[in-house]
Amino acid sequence: MLKLSGRRKRFESVEGLYEAIDRERRSADAAPPKALHARFDIEQAVVEGSVCYTLRPRANPSGVNLLYLHGGAHVAEMSRHHWHLVAELVALSGCTAHVPIYPLAPDFNHADAFRVVLAIYRERFEGLAPDGIVLMGDSSGGGLALALAQQLSARRLPQPRDIALISPWLDLTMSDPMLASLESQDPWLAIPGLAEAARLWSGGAALEDPILSPLNGPLDALGRISVFIGGKDLLMADCLRLRERARAIRRPAMVRAAEDDPRVAPASAAGRETGASPARRPASGCVA
Repeated sequence: MLKLSGRRKRFESVEGLYEAIDRERRSADAAPPKALHARFDIEQAVVEGSVCYTLRPRANPSGVNLLYLHGGAHVAEMSRHHWHLVAELVALSGCTAHVPIYPLAPDFNHADAFRVVLAIYRERFEGLAPDGIVLMGDSSGGGLALALAQQLSARRLPQPRDIALISPWLDLTMSDPMLASLESQDPWLAIPGLAEAARLWSGGAALEDPILSPLNGPLDALGRISVFIGGKDLLMADCLRLRERARAIRRPAMVRAAEDDPRVAPASAAGRETGASPARRPASGCVA
């Protein structure tokens, strides 16, 4: 199980966010932990100036390729917790995982990140059958993953069969009326720091733009969407609205809430439900 890293203090104020960014940038190491090199074949490449790691299973590959986009409010780097999730997915499913270390705010913004992830997608996934592609992201990476899927559709690039979103941040305007009540329950996230992170990530673009808030973007031409979220997660509001939008256009989608876990996502369930492993559930037109 993955407990997303960090403390609520960093999000309770703008000052706390900048202190956390400064502290973590001095010590952050986005590379895979050394222990993973003993379990997987790991390759490193540079695409558009950013590193992309590829983890391959040493036995029983499934033939599925996974693009994983890490979370961290668009300001925090890939962490050991994220790597443990990726490692569990590869070990359980036999998929090959591609993990971009994409540009982050405040040094960069969403346009820089999209340039990188689109280039990686073209390089690694163009020409593959959609049935062999899974797109996954957690938290801010979940929002980035859904926005990327929408961009792929607009560019006529192959759409992933499955889009797995773990506690996704889908609306950077932070304007949902439910947020006030959800904020008091969430042990990790708070609105002031998130709002500042959204401003930094936007690069001056309107927060309502679907490339920043993919909840506002088209869902009709996308792969199957699966959402995994904790029962006390501030981002539950975004997920419920996504469910309603998907239901309105009768798109296959599923929202699974772990009511007894505030911010926990099971990697095994994500892999099983989204088809990161070859044994996957039948596609359905309903929204859970």
